Formats: sequence, structure tokens, C-alpha cells
Amino acid sequence: MHIKIQKPVFESIVNQIVPFTEKKDNTQITSHVLIIANENLILKATDKEIGLKIKTDAEILKKGKITINAKKLSDIIKALQNKEIEIKKEKDTIIITQENSIYKLSTFNTEEFPDFPNPNDLNKFNINQDIFSDAIKKIFPVIDTNNPKYELNGALLNIKEKTDFVATDTRRLALYKTKATGKEIKIIVPKRSISEIKRILQNDMEIFYDEVYLILKNKNTLFFTKLINGKYPAYEKIIPNKFKYSLNLPKNEFLSHLKQISIISNEVKITIQKDEIIFESFTDENIKAKTSFKTKTEIENFVFAVNSKYITDFLNVISSETFNLNLNEPNIPFELKDENFITIVMPLNI
Repeated sequence: MHIKIQKPVFESIVNQIVPFTEKKDNTQITSHVLIIANENLILKATDKEIGLKIKTDAEILKKGKITINAKKLSDIIKALQNKEIEIKKEKDTIIITQENSIYKLSTFNTEEFPDFPNPNDLNKFNINQDIFSDAIKKIFPVIDTNNPKYELNGALLNIKEKTDFVATDTRRLALYKTKATGKEIKIIVPKRSISEIKRILQNDMEIFYDEVYLILKNKNTLFFTKLINGKYPAYEKIIPNKFKYSLNLPKNEFLSHLKQISIISNEVKITIQKDEIIFESFTDENIKAKTSFKTKTEIENFVFAVNSKYITDFLNVISSETFNLNLNEPNIPFELKDENFITIVMPLNI
């Protein structure tokens, strides 16, 4: 194999693909990037749980394929100038050159590089990419991390005639409802994978899935992730059927006062009255914070406490100027709502 390519183009692809490689064990082929030179240049990386393939143009002087350690490749490319790079294989050695700079690296057997799943073998998920992006952005903060119930470390896509995007960390539940359709199935996408999808998602990507994989692809990029094998909690049972009180509140003003209290304490007591909403810290008797803003409600006096992060996360991902706060009793879950997106939050004991 022998290619020439401009450094900025190659570096951009390498930076995108390195996070998909094995980091802990350099003896594994999954610590390497697979580079294929045919009509185009293709780079592939996977740790067997998640993978990325990117195709680009390059000057192909000789077809072939090689593997290069991802960390070493990244460090070398970063150190070179913004000029043309030459990469070629001589016997079992990879040579990277740029003017007077020469690097020689070992390579692995390319035939041992893991295969990627084929999207043609999977079901197509019919969804607008803007809606898909909006859904994963909004539920992402609620996905748990390192939960012993492994399925909670991912987001549920309940695909049916319409599709629910769901996440929970056991203290709150996020639900985004869409009109997206596909073959009826419930799949759980790992949090790490959703983080990568947020980064690489493009408007022209098609989405495919089955019981094992989720794939996103367009002409030049293919991303895949293995899914979490588990049973997600029955989230529908957590959502209250009705509420005693429903308030439509200004997002920015509510968020501003919440942030003022969270400087002192993440645990905030909120008192709703007919003409005012009061925010107070209550975890430390020696340090106090209090603020309020005027509003009109039909509530005489309603007091509840909450981890402010749960409300802040919700307000930070919505674009509307107002949101709905739906309440029953101070000690049972309440709802934050913006159009087709809700978060159910468990209050704190006062």
C-alpha cells in the first residue's frame, strides 16, 4: 500500500476515529486503525463494542491495507506540518514520511481486524435526523453511569408505531415522544455510544437496528454500536396519569433563581404561592441562600424540595421560553414538560 494525503484532512479523520480503539492493551489488533486503499481511502476503528468507518479521497499510488497503532499514529500526525503526508508499506513495516521526517512502525495482520456489521441485514429506523438529534440530546443527562443494573447505563428506544426515547437514573425519568417508526422492538443504547452519536451525527445519515446492533451511515461514514442486553424498567407505570396543579413558568427566570441557590446548595426548597415562587437552600443551617420572583398561580402554599441539577438539566436542553411544572403532592414525583419531552422527578424529603 502506498498513499499521499494532506495532513489536515488525515488528522481530522484520525481524531474522529481514535476514540473507537482499544486503549488499555496495545497487543490487541483493536488498538490499531485499519487503513484500506482502494478507489478511496478508508479508515476503520473498533474495540468490538463500538466502531467507526470513514471514507475520504487521497492519492492512491498502490492499493492495499495496513494497520497502525492508533495512539502512535495520532501522535505522529499531530507533530507533522500542515503539508502532504506519505504512507507506505514495505514488507512488514509502515513508513510515514513528510519531507525530512520519517517514522517506521510495525503492523498487525489485517485479516485479524474485526468485521463490521452490515446495515443491509438490519431494520431501518424511519426518523428525521433533527428529531433524532434533539431526542438524544434531551434524554442524555438522565442516563445513569456505573449503575449495577447495567441496562440503566443506556437509553431505551421503544420503537413501535411511534417511538419513545427513555432514560432514567432512578431519581428521575426522561421521556421524549416521536412519530418515528420501525419494526417493533425495544433496544437499549449504551451511554458512551449516545455520546459518540451526538458527536458524529450528520443530517444525511440513515439509521438501522436489530436486537444486537444500532448503525448510522451515509456515503462516507458508518458508525455501529452493540446494544445492551437487558430488560428496561416499565417506565410507563412511573408517569402520573393526572396532576392537581399545572403551572406555565418562564424558563430563564426560573433557571436564574435556581442557579443562585445552587451556589450554596444543590438541594433547594421551592415554595409556590399565589403571587410568588421562593427558592431557599436548606442543607446547612449555617449557610443560607434565598431568592424569589413574582408570578401568578392558583396555589395557596405548596412546598417541595429537589436536587436543583434535575431541573437545571431539563431547562438547559429545552428551547422554549416557558415550561410546564405539573404537581400533585409535595412528597410524590412531579413533572417538567416541554411539548413532547417530559422529565419526572422524585422530590427530596423535607
